[in-house]
Amino acid sequence: MNRKLLICIVCTFLCLTGIAQNKFNLSGITALTNFGIDYTLAKVYGGKETGYQYWITYEDINELFISKAKTFDIGKRLEIPIEVISLQAVNEANKAINPDEIKTEDPDYMPTEGQIADAVKKLPIRSLDEKFGIVIFCLSMNKKTDVGIYHFVIFNTKTRDIIEQWTNSGKGLGFTLKQYWGHSVYQALRKIK
Repeated sequence: MNRKLLICIVCTFLCLTGIAQNKFNLSGITALTNFGIDYTLAKVYGGKETGYQYWITYEDINELFISKAKTFDIGKRLEIPIEVISLQAVNEANKAINPDEIKTEDPDYMPTEGQIADAVKKLPIRSLDEKFGIVIFCLSMNKKTDVGIYHFVIFNTKTRDIIEQWTNSGKGLGFTLKQYWGHSVYQALRKIK
């Protein structure tokens, strides 16, 4: 009987430690560059705000990675240090968005994996160094359900090969667009285990 109990305890321990480990295959990555949130694929459903109001808020939401660095520390969640926060590429890409095309009437709008891979390749990153970066693509912001959907991509900055990717969502909360959708980003970050 004691032997069966010991086997059960060992099996339980192994299962729990397996569950607690990082589910992502990030071995060999010792540091990341955080490129922030790219909104080029995102569409907004519902809400009374205009596409222009969203467009001017994107850079403010990205600034949360700097102004609220401890709260928005994605490296801590991944257990990989963030070497640098470089928002220039996503801010440049986001400025090229046509504000008239931000809103949608389709509540089920969702970009494809092919569109995401293309967006990684098109990011205007100026460095040719071979490093690893993380970019978050906002896929949709649904004001009727208060949910933002975010696709996280870890990639090689030189080859643009995707190393790992996953999607999380977060619930919006706050009075301004920056607070509201910034909170949804925070909620999506908290779901990284």
